[in-house]
Amino acid sequence: MIKAFMIDLDGVVYKGKTPREGAADFFNYLTSHNIPHCVVTNHSSFHRKYYSERLKRMGINLPMNRILSSPYEVALRAKELGYKRAYVIGREGLIEELKEVGCAVSDDPEVVVVGYDENYDFRKITEAIRIVLNGKPLWVVNPDRLLPKEDGFYPDSGSLGASIAYATDTQPVYFGKPNRHIFEKAFELLKTEPEESVMIGDTLETDILGAKRVGARSVYIYGVEKQERRDIVPDFSFRNLKEVLDNLGEIMGVDR
Repeated sequence: MIKAFMIDLDGVVYKGKTPREGAADFFNYLTSHNIPHCVVTNHSSFHRKYYSERLKRMGINLPMNRILSSPYEVALRAKELGYKRAYVIGREGLIEELKEVGCAVSDDPEVVVVGYDENYDFRKITEAIRIVLNGKPLWVVNPDRLLPKEDGFYPDSGSLGASIAYATDTQPVYFGKPNRHIFEKAFELLKTEPEESVMIGDTLETDILGAKRVGARSVYIYGVEKQERRDIVPDFSFRNLKEVLDNLGEIMGVDR
C-alpha cells in the first residue's frame, strides 16, 4: 500500500509562472488527510525558501524542510566532504545553499559546480575547464537536458555541464534525480520505505527512471516533455494533478 508522495515542481505543479490544473487541490488533499508528502526538484536556480514562498502564493502550504532540491543536496555533500570553496556556474539560489553550509564562491576552488545559468558564457566554461584539467572534481547539479518554461525549453544543467565534461574527458558527479541519494533523503524525510512511496514527475529519464531504480512507484505527467522515451514505462500516466487526485484511490491501492 502506498503511504507517501514525492512531487516534482516544474511541469507538474506549475509551468513557468502558471500553476497547473489541480495542483493546490492535490496538495491540500494530502495535507488534510495526513498523507506524508514532499517536493523533490532538480531545478538548480533557487534556494528552498523560494519554493516554499512561491507555493504559498499558489495556495499550497509546504514548509522549507519538506522541500528537497538538487542545490540543497549539493550543499549537503560539500559539507560532508569539508569543501569550503567552489567555482560555481549557476544562479543565486545555488550559491546561497552552498554559503549556508560554509562553502563560498572562489576562483581557487576545491570543486567545480555547474547548474542552470542564463549567463553561461565562453569565459565561464573556459575557467571551469581549466580548473577541472588541474585536477578538481566536476559536479553537475542535475542531469536534466532541458528546463521547461512558459515560452519553451531552455538548456538545463546537464546540457551546460556536458561541454565541460567532454572537453576535460571527465565523468561528472551528478546530483538530483534519477540518482539514488536524493530519493534516499526523501524516504528518510517521509519515514517510508521505497515500495510505500510514489514519485510524480513529468520527465521520464529523471523522475520515472529514478523511481524505478530505487523501487518506488511512479506517476508520469505527460504532455510536457518534448521527447518521450518508450523504454521507460511509468506505473501510471495522467495529464495533470487533477487527474492524479481523481485516481488517487487506485494509485494508493485503497478506496478513498
